[in-house]
Amino acid sequence: MSEELRELWRYRYLLYMLVRRELKVRYKNSVLGFLWSGIPLLLQVFVYTFLFRNVVGVRAPNYSAYLLTGIIPWTFFSTAILDASQSLLINYPIIRKVYLPREVIPLASVLSNFVHFLLSWALYFIVFLGVAPLFGLGTPLLGSMVWFPFITIIELLLVIGCALVVASLNVFYEDVKFIVQTVFQLGFFLLPVLYPADQIYYTSHLIRAHPWLYKVYLLDPIAAIITAYRRMLLQPISPVAFNASLRGAKPLPFDWTLWFGACLLSFLIAWAGYAYFNRRKWLFVERP
Repeated sequence: MSEELRELWRYRYLLYMLVRRELKVRYKNSVLGFLWSGIPLLLQVFVYTFLFRNVVGVRAPNYSAYLLTGIIPWTFFSTAILDASQSLLINYPIIRKVYLPREVIPLASVLSNFVHFLLSWALYFIVFLGVAPLFGLGTPLLGSMVWFPFITIIELLLVIGCALVVASLNVFYEDVKFIVQTVFQLGFFLLPVLYPADQIYYTSHLIRAHPWLYKVYLLDPIAAIITAYRRMLLQPISPVAFNASLRGAKPLPFDWTLWFGACLLSFLIAWAGYAYFNRRKWLFVERP
């Protein structure tokens, strides 16, 4: 694997050019350009905030900020992997005719989405730490924000590992992209994207009866990453704000052991994904 990484480093300029091409193609002839990285997210948050406040009855303070800290990492995770799943097939004529490290193609998809991911966070900080306080809203700065770069790196590693596996499998089994897409649609509601992970613990009788299931739930790297972003950027919200029947319930403490366990899993997924891709990449040209 060390040789593969050295070869990838030699082709870093090609990777840079592929990422640049992806970004240019995506926003070609677009008036707003990179603003489209954040506009759909803000509109999505506006709609969900309206529904949860007026239909579901959520009374959580700063719920828009709370919601956005879940949607931003989830959008990067799902979109980057789905884009990478198709990247090798889209560039298949190049793979068959030109020598290059095959991994630069799905990596270009991941990194171009990573740029949108960072721009979305930049918009988040501008809105909730810069503009909103002028109107008496916004969120206070927390010292735990220093963990933000580390959480971001962990998510990038997780996405790279998953993207390489999905991209290589999809070359031979095109059902993979449909399976992944369906899993992501379900995961959006099953994972703590729209609500805190605490709600799973307090509202599920199965998990209350078997607390170890909650630990397994939080060992899911993407669930752990979303929870970490929220705990490091925002004050915990009382479960009562999401469910009035949970009187007396308090936010569960952040479990650092589970968090570092999820980080280790992310590293392992990145390593295993890259190793699996390297074992399969020279078979891509033999695709029937």
